[in-house]
Amino acid sequence: MLERYLSPLNVRAMVGRALRERNVTAERFRRSDLPKITPNLQRGLGLFLSGTERAQALRELTELCERNAPRSPSPSRMSITSEADISTVRNEARRMCELAGTTSFTLQKVTTIVSELARNIVSYANRGELEITLQQGRERRISITASDRGPGIPNLDIIMSGRYRSRTGLGRGLLGTKRLADHFAIETGAAGTTIKAEVAL
Repeated sequence: MLERYLSPLNVRAMVGRALRERNVTAERFRRSDLPKITPNLQRGLGLFLSGTERAQALRELTELCERNAPRSPSPSRMSITSEADISTVRNEARRMCELAGTTSFTLQKVTTIVSELARNIVSYANRGELEITLQQGRERRISITASDRGPGIPNLDIIMSGRYRSRTGLGRGLLGTKRLADHFAIETGAAGTTIKAEVAL
């Protein structure tokens, strides 16, 4: 498909680089690995093509990727009640990132977000749940939802503005999560708190 738009030499160079960046060898490459290298191929097409030709090539590549994408794994939902659970959800986040074929930088962002949200549950609500979902398709992303039935977060506007500091550090984890996420939303009140963070892949 790529050779309809680029020379075989350029295609081999672009695919070879995409495989190396995703730590996939040509010998072990399977059609199901295509979603892992597609973002790299899209960037490469953007360098070589422009205008209508670029749009058409990207559309074909996306469609090919979707046809060969493995079915998204079921959402992973875990209870958070203790410090030990923070390590458990971090490992699960790592597993989901590996299934998605993310970069090491994205993996670090996701595991940091999961750790911060799980730690907040343990520290301020005693118990709650954390769900990690891998969403495939045109907008591939990992979605993390943390929920609890704690007392809610007072002074949320001040906390999210970065002006609030406490001895426990409340607010720094939330601000860090917001900065790392591509999408961040929070609802809090007397009935509990729900935080959703998404990281684009």
